[in-house]
Amino acid sequence: MNKEILYKYFENRASLEERIKVREWVEAAPENKEKFSRERNIYNAILLSTDSISRTEYNFRRHHRMQLLRIAAIFIVLFSATVGIFYVTMADRMIPLYSLTVPSGNTNTLLLPDGTKVWLNAGTTIKYPSSFIGTKRNIEIEGEAYLEVAHNRWRPFTINTPNGKVKVLGTKFYVTSTTKDKYFTVSLIEGSVNMASGEKSIILKPGYRAQFENGEFKQSVIHSLESELWKDGIYYFKNKSFNELMSGFEKCFGVKIIIDNNMENTQHYTGKFYRYNGIQHALRTLQYDFKFDYKWDKDSNTISITK
Repeated sequence: MNKEILYKYFENRASLEERIKVREWVEAAPENKEKFSRERNIYNAILLSTDSISRTEYNFRRHHRMQLLRIAAIFIVLFSATVGIFYVTMADRMIPLYSLTVPSGNTNTLLLPDGTKVWLNAGTTIKYPSSFIGTKRNIEIEGEAYLEVAHNRWRPFTINTPNGKVKVLGTKFYVTSTTKDKYFTVSLIEGSVNMASGEKSIILKPGYRAQFENGEFKQSVIHSLESELWKDGIYYFKNKSFNELMSGFEKCFGVKIIIDNNMENTQHYTGKFYRYNGIQHALRTLQYDFKFDYKWDKDSNTISITK
């Protein structure tokens, strides 16, 4: 498999044709899956070690820099396995635990050691072992994620979040759980999941969404997945104030936004923007409804909005 395509896949820049090609290659042979996981872990280490890697167009200068970072990343992975955090799975074996946080303005995809596929939204942190040993598969997630869990009826898959747990055998679902907002929700696409928080638990069926609120689980039918469109590079918002919308832009586009205190805007907004169109497209669209000026200081990656 061409490494340029692989890294485009990791960076969520691959075309639909390239994504299908990568997935078919991974599923074609066990050694391909091992190589994919190895490259994925190296890429994760690169993300953890630097924020200065360009995620725009591929070029040869970036390619050579990537090769140097790959060498450093291999060292980081090995070093972490020596003195980092360990995940104990058996009395006589210690397994290294990887941690990845997706920066603002990005999404990311992972293929876990068991073949489970994970999509992560901006600001999301995942912790997972280098391999699943024993009868359980445990990972940790804080933020927003979509998972397609590899089926294994003898080894349940558990997602530990700040506000509860989700246990599955093999399924497709979205999960959101944040420490700041105490938010815990699951939208089930396929299969069956068990959600638990404290002494409360619930079994969710496909086509339903469950949210833990005020000490109880509440279920509702999924009428749309608009709030989960981040997986496809879309920022969806509903009935948001201007300030709330700008806060969402910070996460979606990876910028800092400062709003003039003298601005008054009582409007609320509903709609969606594609991340690849960029923040200037989104701001110019909003200017049709609300007159404001903005200045983008690219050195500090800060946008100042004034009336």
